[in-house]
Amino acid sequence: MKIQLKSTGIYLLFSFLSFFLCLTSCKKDFSAKNSANGQFNRSTKALYTDGRPVPTVVQTLSGLITGTRSLSNDTLYYLNGPVFVDSLATLNIEEGTFIKGLDKPNTTSGFASYLVVRRGGKIFADGTATEPIVFTSQYSANSRNEGDWGGIVILGQAPVNNVRPKIEGIPSAQIPAALSGKDAIGYGGEIENDNSGRLVNVRIEFAGEVITDGNELNGLTLGGVGSGTTLDHIQVSVGADDAFEFFGGSVNATNLISYFNDDDDFDFDQGYEGSIQFAVAQKDPNTSLYPRSSNPNGIESNNVTSPIITGGTYSTRITNPILSNFSILGDTTTAPSNGTGTVFRAGSSGVFKNSVVGGFYAGANLGAAAGSLVYSNNYLHYFTNNGYPSSGNTIDNTDPNFFLLTAPYNGTAPDWRYITDAINGIFSPLASGWNSGSLTVTHTGGSLSSFTNTGFVGAFGENDGSSATTNRWDSTGWASYTPRTNTY
Repeated sequence: MKIQLKSTGIYLLFSFLSFFLCLTSCKKDFSAKNSANGQFNRSTKALYTDGRPVPTVVQTLSGLITGTRSLSNDTLYYLNGPVFVDSLATLNIEEGTFIKGLDKPNTTSGFASYLVVRRGGKIFADGTATEPIVFTSQYSANSRNEGDWGGIVILGQAPVNNVRPKIEGIPSAQIPAALSGKDAIGYGGEIENDNSGRLVNVRIEFAGEVITDGNELNGLTLGGVGSGTTLDHIQVSVGADDAFEFFGGSVNATNLISYFNDDDDFDFDQGYEGSIQFAVAQKDPNTSLYPRSSNPNGIESNNVTSPIITGGTYSTRITNPILSNFSILGDTTTAPSNGTGTVFRAGSSGVFKNSVVGGFYAGANLGAAAGSLVYSNNYLHYFTNNGYPSSGNTIDNTDPNFFLLTAPYNGTAPDWRYITDAINGIFSPLASGWNSGSLTVTHTGGSLSSFTNTGFVGAFGENDGSSATTNRWDSTGWASYTPRTNTY
């Protein structure tokens, strides 16, 4: 197998001092425990650096997977061009497994590498907190960039509001010959609780390679995926397009991270009706080195997107995501990110509550949302325009630090917990006020069994200065904020 290496890019590690570091007179000194590198009593960088060795045994995956295929963590796997898991087939991936996508110049077919799970197929990628499964670039440390490979596409049989849709961006020439004449990339059906498998403790890095001119895949694309599917503790990092995109379906998710992706962080279309709790999105402020989309929104929700073929059983289904405990951050505290923090348009509905949005020109754009949209109990920062009428108990502010987050813009060890310091009277407004109202989905099989009552607003709990890991669901080892420099 011939592997062509890219020239080594320079990744500038950066960090930003949180404003509370100036409180040097505090009796309980947060600044001593929270340096510009996000350090407490011990370095937090080690929490997010993945130094696991990759196996020396190598296998290649290509074409069509039928029956049952199991990948073990004693082998390094390369995706060589498009890989399809057939309908009724199952792909099992053991915890701790590394899968690397070959860049387009290095594939046998000359096509980008990506993984598609067809409608009726299943993927069981069950990582653990300390042994996550990693889909990443073929290149070595300091040579990886967004768009080194394609990404992951899962297609299911849950309802969508479009007729016979096909997932975007994949041309017929890239579909395995054995699937010729079949609906290889179609999605949607009538099974709300359809089960496409499990992705748990999984990282997807450097995805978004150009499939055809003007078309890149997202990190994780979900088409008509049902609520029987489990999505939990998934991180998409440094991708050239969206991090997560939901085309219809009713799959639920918890504990999602979008980190330094070029376009939207969470995109909802085609009648998606599911529930998500605990999610964080952080834009990369280093845009001069790593340019991104001209309109990278934190959340973008549409009702029907191109190609539009109206009619069918579910034509009246409205995109209706139910979202709670999100933290969506743009570039920095001093300059706005392009795009808007939260966009609900094209008749989409939904619920967005108990969340934090900041670092964008505008916190929200809700002008074209359906009238049933519930947008309340949030904290918004904006640089030029709140984009949101003053109602619904949402509090907005032009001060980028009023959230009192610990170190949201630390490039290798970010910390989105809010700060409390009772001794010195430092209290984040996020510390209370969680509201459970409207956090349900009305259709069968489409909602979380229950939302966790956190008692706080945003994706993470408090930082009281006692520990680097307290109240952090991203600190056990499954997540990494150093994907460019990890040694695997």
